[in-house]
Amino acid sequence: MTTHVRALMSLGMLSMLLLSSCSAPSSPTDGPSSQNPAPSTSSSPTSQATGPAGSDEPAPTPSQEPTARQQAEELVGQLSVEQQAASLVMAGVPATGANSRELKAMKKQGLGNVFLRGRSQLSLKQTKAEIGSITKALKPNLPDQLPVWVATDQEGGFVRVLQGAGFTQLPTATKQGQWPEGKLSSTIKQVGEELAEAGINVNLAPVADVVPAKIGAANAPIGYFGREYAHTAGEVSSAITTVNDALNDAGVQPVVKHFPGLGRVAKNTDTSSGVTDTVIGMDASDLEPFKQAIAQDNSWVMISNARYAELDAKNDAPFSQKIITGLLRDELGYEGVVISDDLCEAQQVASIPVGQRAVKFVAAGGTVPLCVKSDQAILMAKALAAEAKDDKKFAAKVREAATVILEAKLR
Repeated sequence: MTTHVRALMSLGMLSMLLLSSCSAPSSPTDGPSSQNPAPSTSSSPTSQATGPAGSDEPAPTPSQEPTARQQAEELVGQLSVEQQAASLVMAGVPATGANSRELKAMKKQGLGNVFLRGRSQLSLKQTKAEIGSITKALKPNLPDQLPVWVATDQEGGFVRVLQGAGFTQLPTATKQGQWPEGKLSSTIKQVGEELAEAGINVNLAPVADVVPAKIGAANAPIGYFGREYAHTAGEVSSAITTVNDALNDAGVQPVVKHFPGLGRVAKNTDTSSGVTDTVIGMDASDLEPFKQAIAQDNSWVMISNARYAELDAKNDAPFSQKIITGLLRDELGYEGVVISDDLCEAQQVASIPVGQRAVKFVAAGGTVPLCVKSDQAILMAKALAAEAKDDKKFAAKVREAATVILEAKLR
């Protein structure tokens, strides 16, 4: 039994669940939610207890421990609409530390997830102190003392937020992909252990995008910076599953990105608008690394900000129900946390009001809208709450997303 479960049970919050069936609902979760029946007290079939005289029905068995899904549903039921909405948003703060004004505003809004943005030369020890201040400020916003999610981008090469003493000087993913599997695993585990020691529990890596060799550096968001592990789907799949396992072993949540693939576009969605992939479809080999990660069942999925003409010509991926719900969840069977790429500074989505970016993402089936600016993240939380109050169907989506998040935090 986890510490969180003991705390819940000691408070009596799950007394009703303990008297009910433990079959998990079929709605999305962050992993398998079914639970095997409790073992019999005897292995002998002739010694099995029976029900009332004249009945062939077995006697009732002792109540089972509630599943993480059931615990999450119970906790979400105790949250207001505003609290549910705030629990979804991940707000960016400087990697060198958040100031008191930022922390006060995020605490007031009820936020419980942060992303360390930019670059930092602080040492691991200094970073740990800054993260400690952040988590201390936001911890009261979470039920049952569940963890504040603190995320960063520690891929390697140019995309390496934490660069101070105590953090591994990790090379680009392209170079990592050339290492033997054992070296890749041990190095990434060390990186994960450093992050965990600093208080970081989510790494927005590995990159699962496939950049064909013939495109290479002409692919602005990935190939130009050497962020791809290899040029074929099979080699990328092998590398990212190794990275996922290594980060998990270190106690850090990996996030594969950028679904359904960002390796074929020319422009970068961070700095350009109208970025459209015209190749990736339902049967594209670019989906293979993501399929492998889903089968592996230990990573989240980040959605690309690009548009995919073969999948949904009318909507950018973070706002596409066809891509998030239809392809990722229904077709590929992914049930866990779906996080957006940055929805605040990316030029690809700049024409849509900030709050509506979060609303459209959650409406499409997303879980965690990521915003690298804390003040705009607060606007997102307010917009989600307002929409949920006006639209019962959307309120159900917010509640479901909050349940998926709390279930993941309970685990």
